[in-house]
Amino acid sequence: MVARAFPVAEAIAVTGASGFVGRHVVQRLAHAGASVRAVVRNPSGDVAGAAVIQADLLEVATLAPALAGIKSLIHCAAITADHKEPFPGAYRRVNAEGTRNLVWAARRAGVEKIVLLNGLGTRRGSDRSYMRTRWEMSEAVRNSGLPWVALQPSILFGDRAPYPAALARLARQFPVMPVLGGSRRLQPLWVEDLVSCLTMAAGSSQWDGRSIDLGGPDQLTYREMTKLVMDTIGVHRPMVPLPSSLARVPARVMALLPNPPLVPATLELFDFDNVTQPDVVEETFGFQPRRITDHFLANGLDG
Repeated sequence: MVARAFPVAEAIAVTGASGFVGRHVVQRLAHAGASVRAVVRNPSGDVAGAAVIQADLLEVATLAPALAGIKSLIHCAAITADHKEPFPGAYRRVNAEGTRNLVWAARRAGVEKIVLLNGLGTRRGSDRSYMRTRWEMSEAVRNSGLPWVALQPSILFGDRAPYPAALARLARQFPVMPVLGGSRRLQPLWVEDLVSCLTMAAGSSQWDGRSIDLGGPDQLTYREMTKLVMDTIGVHRPMVPLPSSLARVPARVMALLPNPPLVPATLELFDFDNVTQPDVVEETFGFQPRRITDHFLANGLDG
């Protein structure tokens, strides 16, 4: 982990603070002594080290009071492609409309900067696509009139990372291992390295006005990633290629489960190479990110 200084006198808010990335951001900032405000929809989440403020991206009236006195805002709240929609149209409402609501509230509250966490490969896509909702998040921040940075990582690994955990669940639950994406590539980034980039971007104007794709030092095919996860957990299944076109029906069925390993939105991520330049973190932020193989060897899947 690379510790990066943050101007601790400034008040900083983190949306989605009880989620996977947001929780790590709050912990890092609190450890550095920053004044952290965790903006969450459900105040019962894990947000130790921060002042917890309950607000909802879909309830505009709750947002401006939650951001009062805040200088910098790290926006991590979104429904990601590994989660099913809690209600019809939720991806668009929470991701796109919710971010527009947040930008409006940030301007009203006098926030001076927004750092957006998005995803690598964010693009306009079709009107109904999940990826379009992520593109609309970026558009809302870019057009906010405030200083902004958007960081767009590839697949993440680390403590409770969703994608490796989903692969592990599939390997443990099925006698064969379906491989989506096949020879498509991804570039896994350690969540703590992403947090370093987010906090550095929040504490400096050096990267303002940029959308920055991020990835770790290794580019793996989805097949290689699947094998790496199985090797790490000690479960070995025959790997069977599964084209996205054939996965749509199973994904819709799995979306009915409480904690599905695959949902329809996930399939959009297998339509392109989820990669960027291998040295992007070192070139942009000045440190060498952790290799996924080294991390899994030393810590296992969830370390």
